[in-house]
Parts: sequence; C-alpha cells; structure tokens
Amino acid sequence: MRKLALVSTLLLIPLALAAAALSARPKAIPGASGTVWVVERLDGATNTLAAFDASSGEVLGVVPVGRRPIGVIAPRGTGKVYSADERSNQVSVLSKDSFTIVKRIPMGTFPHHLMAGPDGDLVYVGQYGTNTIGVVDTSLDEKIADWPASANPLAKTHAVWISNNGKELYATNEGSTQASVGTLSKLNARTGELIWEHSIGARPSEVLVTANRKLAYVSIRNENKVKVLDVSGDEPVQIGETVVGTMPDTLQLTNDGKTLVVGLRGTPQMALMDTETLAVRHVTFPGYGISGHEWLSANGKYTFIALEALVTTQPGAIAVVDNDSAEIVDTWPYPGGPWPHGVFYEPEVLR
Repeated sequence: MRKLALVSTLLLIPLALAAAALSARPKAIPGASGTVWVVERLDGATNTLAAFDASSGEVLGVVPVGRRPIGVIAPRGTGKVYSADERSNQVSVLSKDSFTIVKRIPMGTFPHHLMAGPDGDLVYVGQYGTNTIGVVDTSLDEKIADWPASANPLAKTHAVWISNNGKELYATNEGSTQASVGTLSKLNARTGELIWEHSIGARPSEVLVTANRKLAYVSIRNENKVKVLDVSGDEPVQIGETVVGTMPDTLQLTNDGKTLVVGLRGTPQMALMDTETLAVRHVTFPGYGISGHEWLSANGKYTFIALEALVTTQPGAIAVVDNDSAEIVDTWPYPGGPWPHGVFYEPEVLR
C-alpha cells in the first residue's frame, strides 16, 4: 500500500497527521469498498490528487498535480487517473501502479469537468475558456480533437456527459457572460457532429442523462434550479423544473433512479431530489463552506462529496452521506489543502 513515500516534501506533515488520525478508524462504510479520488484546487498553493479507501477513509496516497485542478476521472480498464488542471491548461495523468504523474497533456483554455467513455478509450473535457470539448485518447494520452459544443463562439463549455452506450455526448455551455442564457448541446460522441443545441437558462452547470437515454437533468446555477428534459426525440423538450438550493452544480443519480443528488454552492451544501415528485431534502455540513463535486458508491447507497473549508488554514473534507436517510455517515479530512473539489469513486480497490 502506498503511503507517505508517495507524497512530496511539502505534504509530509499534513499527510502524516491525517493518516495517523484515520488509521484508528473502524471500517465505517461496509459495502462501499473501492477508491475515492479527489483533487484540491486552492490557487497559489501546491494542488494535489489524493486517493482514499472508500470503506474507511484511509488515505492511500497524495501526489501534486497542476494548478487548480477541477475534475478527476479514472477511466475503466486504463490503470490511470486523469486530473483536469484548469489553470495549467493541462490534464495530468497518474499511473495507479506507481502512483506518479506519467504525462501532462496540453489542453485548450481552462479544462474543467471531464468524463470518460464507457469503455475507457476516450476522455471528454469541457474547456471552459472556449466553446469546445477536448477529446483525449487514453491509449496515447494525447488530445486528438477539439469539438465545438456551441455555435456561439463566445460560449463557455462547462461540463460533459456521455450516454452509457458511448454514442451520445452532451454538454452544458454558459453564454458569453454568466448572466446570459446558456445552452444544452448534443453531439455524436465519435465524430463530434453537433446534433442540436437548446437554450436552457442562465448559467447551466451540469448535465446528467439517464441510463435509458430518455431524460436529462440540468443544473442551472443562476436560477437555483434543476430542469428536466425529454431528450429521446429529435429535439429536447422540457418537462419539469424545481428550485433545489443555492447555485446547484454537480449531479448524480441513485441506481434505482429515484433520487438525484445535487451539489450546492451555498448552505445547505447538498440536495436530494425525488425524481418523481421533484421534492427536495437538504443536507447541511456544519463547519464547512461550499461543496465541490460528488460521486456515488457502486450500490448507489452513499454519496462521497467534497467540502471546502471555511478558512484556508483548515483542511477541507470528504463527507459520506446515506442517500436514503440523508444522514452524514462520516467525514474524512483532506490531506494537503483546504479546498477539495473534484471527486470520482471507482469500485476498484487501490493496492
């Protein structure tokens, strides 16, 4: 197991303290084995990528990456982890075997949220300084394409979502300003063809499409809403919307399709939305600021959500929430920075 030897000199003390505290923890989350990957984004500091044991919160390793990493993903079958380093305009590639950064891939301006195709061969990156999606080939670890996600050259592509059949790629695009009306786009995930673009609201943040590829949920940050669209036809049709809380951002859907988990940029920091009634329950994390990204355990029972510290002299955390009861199961201090942000869970246990 990789421990302190993997951490840069600057991180030895905080990691040692966090590892010592966590080593005494019992197995807190039975049935949630795997690895939780997290990136920390505070500007002007040494930004990092960390791995946690998903069942205990034990820190398995920490490594420096580029400036202000926002998103993180571990594509299936690659043995690698990809960090979108926004202010370095790059994607860092970590080898799980050596727990070292093996490649830095130049990207377009401000690579932001990212997602891998279902077979792991491609990673799609919203390039937030542009209206484009960067496409990374994971066999080469090179960017192979830039695809326009909006017909508006001044748009800013924030996030992407790929369908579970690997054929349909969706993107949220802010307008030329954060007050402008933004769009939701659908592209061919293999060719980059822009199939349609639909006006959706002020500052769309994230999109999630259901496994049957019929419904899309979109968080609209400047309207404090989640909007629901039928995307099964030639053009999207909005069929519902609800206010979920302050500045909704990332989205996850439980395995039974009944609960949409929404990260909020305010307090409360998380919402649990009933997908049938659109009723909302909130979860508040006392002592923390805004939430970052979240991901679900394989069984869909738990949410792993990043929490940024209220002050930069304190560590941020990863909280674990029971999605049925809305109870906080555990909170893990982040080893090496106050603003953990991007989160990805994979069932594979890091050895």
